[in-house]
Parts: sequence; C-alpha cells; structure tokens
Amino acid sequence: MSSRNSFNLFFYINRSKQKRNGECPVMLRITLNGRSVAVSLKRSIPSEIWEPTAGIAKGKSPAAMSMNKYIDAVRVRAYEKHNELLTSRDELSPELLRDAILNINSAKGKTLVEVWEEHNIQLKQLIGRETSYANFQKYSTCLRYMKEFLWAYIKAEDILIKLVDRNMVTKFEHFLKVEKGCNYNTTVKYLQNFKKITKRAQHNGWLIQDPFATLKLTLKEVDRPYLTEGELLSIMEKTFPIERLAHVRDMFVFSCYTGLAYVDVHKLKRSELERSPNGKLWIRTRRQKTGVRAHIPLLDVAEQILDKYAQMDVPIDAPVLPIISNQKMNAYLKEIADVCGIDKCLSFHVARHTFATTVTLMNGVPIESVSKMLGHKNIKSTQHYARVVDQKVGEDMERLALKLESKLAKVS
Repeated sequence: MSSRNSFNLFFYINRSKQKRNGECPVMLRITLNGRSVAVSLKRSIPSEIWEPTAGIAKGKSPAAMSMNKYIDAVRVRAYEKHNELLTSRDELSPELLRDAILNINSAKGKTLVEVWEEHNIQLKQLIGRETSYANFQKYSTCLRYMKEFLWAYIKAEDILIKLVDRNMVTKFEHFLKVEKGCNYNTTVKYLQNFKKITKRAQHNGWLIQDPFATLKLTLKEVDRPYLTEGELLSIMEKTFPIERLAHVRDMFVFSCYTGLAYVDVHKLKRSELERSPNGKLWIRTRRQKTGVRAHIPLLDVAEQILDKYAQMDVPIDAPVLPIISNQKMNAYLKEIADVCGIDKCLSFHVARHTFATTVTLMNGVPIESVSKMLGHKNIKSTQHYARVVDQKVGEDMERLALKLESKLAKVS
C-alpha cells in the first residue's frame, strides 16, 4: 500500500472527561499519511465496559451492543468517504476526511472568503492575548481588498479555495499596486496575509497546490526618517499658540525620549511606572505588538512631560496619558513640521526612530541597550530603527585615533 493510502481508524474513550455517572466520551482517531486528528462521536459509555485493545464495548448488554453497532457504522462510513475522496483528490488530510465523515461542508469545497472570515473571527478572539487589534485590522482590510478584486476580475463575490492558483496571486498583486495604490512593501504584507489563508487551507486539505510556491515575499529595506538633534530641539523649544498642537508636541517628544510606539503610550498604565531604590523612575511595560517586555529608565525630559500630563489619581490599571487618536496625531504632527520648518514626513512613529538613533545611539548608548529599551526580540530588528550615521562614525574614529596616538606615544 502506498503512503498516499496509509489510513487507520482507532476508537477509544476519553477518560479525562469522565462524567459523574461514570461514562466517558467515545472518540475516533483518524490517522492518514502519518498525521492524526481526533473527533468525538457524540456518544458516551461506562468506562468499565470498554475494551481498549479492541476499541469496542465488551459484553452483551443493550448499551454495549448499541455502541458497537454505531462504531461499525462509523467505520463503514469512514472507509466509504476515504475511497470517495481518493477518486476526486490528489492528496488527503485527516481533517478533510474527518469533515467528510461528519458530513461537514468542507469536504464539498470550502470557499476563499469563507476560510478567510473564519480565520478573522478566531484572530479577533485572540486580541490582547496572542495578537493585536492592528493585526486583525490588516487581515480585515486585506479581505476587503480581496472581495473587491474578485468582483472586478471574475464578477463573483467568492471563489472555491481549491481554485486559487499562482495566476490569481499575480493578478491580486497587480490589483493592489495599480487599483489600490499600495507601495511595494505594503503589497508584500498583504500578500503575506493572503498566504497565511492559503496555508490554512492546505493544512486542512481544502487546497492541494501551494499558489505561493517559489514566490519570495521579501520586504525592501526602507530608509525611515528620524529627527536630528537640531530638528528635535526646534520642536521642543517652539511655542505653539494652539493648545492641541502643544499637546501633540509633548506626546511626540515623550515618545522621542522613551522609544514607545503610539499604542504603548496610549495604553501606558500607572502600574507600569516604577521608581527604583535610587529614585529613578522606570517604565516597565510589555509591547502591545510583540508582547516583549521593555524596561526604560526615564530621562528628565520624559519625566517632566509625565509630571505635566499624567493622571496619577486614576486606577492603577488605567492609562495615565491623555493621548488622542493616532490618525489625528499624525495629521497635527504634519502641521507641527510645517511650523518648525522641518522638511520630513513627520508621523508618531518617527519618534521611535529618533529615540533609537538621535537620543540613544548617537550619544553612545550601546545598541544592545537600545534594543532592550525598544522591546525588540533581536538586534536585527533594532538595526532597522537605529542608524549609524556618518557623524557617529566620525566621532568613533576620532576617539580611536586618540587612543592609538596615546599607545604609540607610550611605545616611543
């Protein structure tokens, strides 16, 4: 028998779920091509009349005979569905066979939008645990674009997932760039979302061929802007007659001196502020995006802004800074850039890059320390934020030259 037909059924009871009356749920383990999946038969039986080796009920009691008759029926149906699916598909999965046995619609053909929506529902339930609302939003937006694409190209609201192929991926990529105006990196990120859905379909046996096979979804390195020391000082020293601009400036500067992303400033709680034995105030938080801990000793500028705005009388798990929406924040930051004569596309995220480059690295803070404060998992991520600019290279080489001169002078 070929590995393609490697197939086994095993009936057992789940003793860990034993009920008060002593009955245990009857389960079926389907093993197909080395992979297994368990399914409940929605029946239970007293544990003392179960024969684990044979996978049947023992004895001639009505309960035992009824259970064995049902198990035989499930076994016959399983082999029938296995044979049916072999004639219509090149590859099978235990999940697909399970759904066929239970008469779930997935064996008849899942659709792309259906699979995507199921994924998004599960993702939404994990917000705050394993993912963020922003990540959920990206998948939701990509699904909306996919629906627009399907209607524009095939005049349909959905398509069978098994019909998704490389040609469709290529056309969707073109649609994102041309019709939605997405740049290269944004397009790649949406394609990565799409690939996650097709991988889900492959894992469940709804899609055989990988439409992304041999396609590399690699992001291009982007030279993200950051403020120089002079530009940062010009914003800090500027007097804004409009209160909203002064407030936005202060929140932005707070991020420049802490490295916190917008979402982490927005959720900053009183419980995440901690004063060390030497009197230094620290932020000890967990990044919303990655869940990685970030420990940041506050510089005087950041602590002064915290003293000015922090609502210390709020509950310990309530946000302490009054920060407006990210969308409004970025719109007002562009006004601030114009007023200060800064010819850069200013957004709140520029503050994080400014902290990494101008505030810390340019002042001699080791990149390992910068990485820990930013809450990065590895130094490579930090290198996207902290740029070693020519000025820093020049200063480092000047210090090296002085050391070498001193050593040579001692030798001579």
